[in-house]
Amino acid sequence: MIRLPKQFVKTIKDVHKEKAEKWLKDFDRLIYDCEKRWQMEIMSPFALSYNFVAPAMLKDGTEIVIKLVVPGEEFLAEVEALKLFDGNGIVKIIDVDIEKGVLLLERLIPGKTLASLENDEEATHIASQVMKKLWIPSPNAARVPTTVQREKQLINIYRRYTEGIGPITKEILQEAVGTFKSMNSMLNKPFLLHGDLHHYNILMAGRESWLAIDPKGLIGDREYDVIQFLLNKLPNENLTTVIEKRIDIFVEELNLDKKRILLWGFSHAVLATCWTIQEDGSYNETFFNTINAFKHLYSVYYGSILTEE
Repeated sequence: MIRLPKQFVKTIKDVHKEKAEKWLKDFDRLIYDCEKRWQMEIMSPFALSYNFVAPAMLKDGTEIVIKLVVPGEEFLAEVEALKLFDGNGIVKIIDVDIEKGVLLLERLIPGKTLASLENDEEATHIASQVMKKLWIPSPNAARVPTTVQREKQLINIYRRYTEGIGPITKEILQEAVGTFKSMNSMLNKPFLLHGDLHHYNILMAGRESWLAIDPKGLIGDREYDVIQFLLNKLPNENLTTVIEKRIDIFVEELNLDKKRILLWGFSHAVLATCWTIQEDGSYNETFFNTINAFKHLYSVYYGSILTEE
């Protein structure tokens, strides 16, 4: 019997509300059914956050990973994205049960994350190569959301908190909403994106040197997909310098538009900060600090931010 950590149980309940109770109640049965159906043994889980993820071994000795989720729209988008990426630059699907929220994946060994690298430029070069393999022109994927949905999320936040929320002022929210609208209106070559590609979602693997995991699945600008990487694993000092160097690498290696990266960076950094604001007023300070970093870099290269036509 697998014991779920208290914090994981709390997270499941906070995120999934009424759906969580039944999923947690049926969890042991789900484990039993999976082991029987696929003739495998499920081991102790990895460190858990929003989903149950654990190593498992098939009857023939093959090592795999099992992911159990509370079924919903996000899971549908993830599975659709994994199928469309088809193992190019990303972990492969072995099997899936949409209704029960079960996903079987190849196990990436040794599985160290890109965050384990000390050299930031080397890590950014590796990330760019993963992105190059991943991105494909937007397919007909009804289950995969677009960056317009991200825009709508921010609009909903602004409507609910018209005077600002946490460290995010009314003016910053207005600027970010305006930028999201402007950027989405200028989108002319949408791609299938990972949607959450950062240092902890790129793993050292055997099949290829590095592969991505845990795609959200998103349709939009390629420039948008580098932003989550830019927000993560940043130093307390010289944050803007590190972001600028990463952007330069992405622009050179992926032929991206620096101006669009900075505009998407500003707008998404505002949204990402809003996602982290807690009831006690705490929030991700690094995400918040990147807002001014993107604005500063934009002003250096292009003048005052957000006067896009």
